[in-house]
Parts: sequence; C-alpha cells; structure tokens
Amino acid sequence: MISPSLSRMEVPMSAPLEIFVQCLKKVPDPRSKYGTSHPFPAALAVVMLGLLANLSTLAEIQRWAEIHFSQLRQFLEFKDKKGRRKIPHAITFARILRELSLADLQDAFAEFLDAILPDDPLAAAVDGKAAKQMTDENGDPIFMLNVFAQTVKLPLAAWSVRGDKTNEPGCLKNHLEELFTMYPCLKLLTGDAIFAQRPLLEAIQEYHRDYLFQVKDNQEKTHQQMKLVFEDAPQQEPSDQQVDKKRAA
Repeated sequence: MISPSLSRMEVPMSAPLEIFVQCLKKVPDPRSKYGTSHPFPAALAVVMLGLLANLSTLAEIQRWAEIHFSQLRQFLEFKDKKGRRKIPHAITFARILRELSLADLQDAFAEFLDAILPDDPLAAAVDGKAAKQMTDENGDPIFMLNVFAQTVKLPLAAWSVRGDKTNEPGCLKNHLEELFTMYPCLKLLTGDAIFAQRPLLEAIQEYHRDYLFQVKDNQEKTHQQMKLVFEDAPQQEPSDQQVDKKRAA
C-alpha cells in the first residue's frame, strides 16, 4: 500500500527520480552505524539506476555514476562524513548489497511503481524462464517465474520456482496475495496453457482479478467444455489479426 506522503495527489508526477529516491529512503540501512560514510539511499539509488542502464558489474556502475555525477547530484545526496562529494566505490556498493533485504527493496520498488503508474487497470504477463547466467548449489540454472507489465515495459515481480518446491502454476498461486497487495492496480494476468489449472484460476478469482490463459488441444476436458460453452456464441471477425507468411525458399 502506498503511503500518504507518496500519493498521486501529493507527489508531482513530473519528478519520477525524486519519487524513486523517496521510496528508497524507506529501505532500512543494513550497515552498522559505525564506519559508514556514504548516505545509504543515494548509494542504493545509483546501483538501481545502473542496473536499469544495463550495466552488469558494480565497477561499471561506479564509472557510469562518475561520468554522470553532475546530473545525479541534483537529486541525490553524495556528501560523505568528511564533506566530500563523490560517488561511492564499487566495494561500498558490494557491502550494501551483501546485507540488503530483498523483500524491503521489492516493497520500495512496488511503492515507486504504484506512485508513477496511471490509474488505469494494469495487465501483466506471467512466464517462466531459466536464468542460465546463474546457477543453484547443484550447478543447475535457476528457474524463475516472472511477472511483466507490457504496456509500461516493467517487471513487477520474480520468484524462484524451485525455491518454492513446486511448478509454475503453484509458484504463482503461492505469491498471489503478495503480488496483488504490492500492485492494487493489477487487474489481469495472462499466460500460456500451463497456467490454465483450476486451483490457480479459483485462487485468482478469490482476489477479484481476471485472467486470460491459453487452452490447448491436449487439455481435452477443458477444451471440450469451452467448445460447449461457446457453441451458441455469436461469431464475430476479430478487430485485428496477424498472419505469418512463409518465406520463399
């Protein structure tokens, strides 16, 4: 739930970076109060912005922030305890991330999105992907379930399927309350045929949300029931369609 201080009525929508920093200030600083130099929200904001800029290492993020320091310091406080205005070192970023609570960061990011997203209902696609760049303790790729809002081109959430010791539909069902609490404007979930399972669909309906999942021929019982339900429905040409043409050899 978004706090009153960040409601759409009180926060100017022309300043998304300022909103972003305000949300990050609510993430608890995991560092000891002794020996800390750089302000925690500013350092965390630099890391997040660097990742959004498609930078893959903390050293790259440090160099990127140093290049854009004149722009970043307009909304981030970089003054250390000695009064020097400088970007934290990559080692400092690593220490912060090592102790950072992922749940706290997700809550802050969700609050930021809720503040900048339009009031219109939001739809998101659910899909499972193997993160081949990362492996678990057995050396196997980490299989993640991702929720992505296409209209705003933003990832909303991601969970480890094997970490939940279940399959994709079970993982989504386990996290529905968390997902809809973080994003009250999320009203529709879409996905492929693996999600067209009764326990998951009933759970989505309990949260008064809608779903649009595929149904394939190999789901014989469900497919036949759908044919029966829509047998007498009026036929209508689609408003838009895409035709894949075979390329000439």
